[in-house]
Amino acid sequence: MESEIRDQIVGTWRLVSTEETLKDGRTRPFPAFGPHAAGFLMYQREGYMCAVLGNPDRLKWVDPAHGTPDEKLAAAEGTFAYAGRYEIDVKQESIVHLPEVATVPGYVGSRQIRPYRFEGGRLIFSDVEKNDPSVARWRIVWERVR
Repeated sequence: MESEIRDQIVGTWRLVSTEETLKDGRTRPFPAFGPHAAGFLMYQREGYMCAVLGNPDRLKWVDPAHGTPDEKLAAAEGTFAYAGRYEIDVKQESIVHLPEVATVPGYVGSRQIRPYRFEGGRLIFSDVEKNDPSVARWRIVWERVR
């Protein structure tokens, strides 16, 4: 039931890992976020969500208040966030994120479908990759913040 799934997801989740399985069988973390990716995913009972992921190893700004063009580009390429409403599709075992604001303009107004499962207290999103021909599957693992 939708209310049971909502009860399980409401709250704050910390990113554990991102992974792409390439067509040749190798695996790697999502390139934009690197092997030490950090992030949070938050769901409210009222139907709103927010997700932010970042690469903590991206180029640091020498002057924290005034980045150089290269530092700004690294910040943009190594950070991804969106927020908006969400829906739960119990039959398809998917959570659908409906971004109203996003760092990538094309996400605004889109339907971000996240097939989910719960495993050992973790929330796992995983699916077949549809946009990158070199990638077979993707997987994002979250654990509840305690």
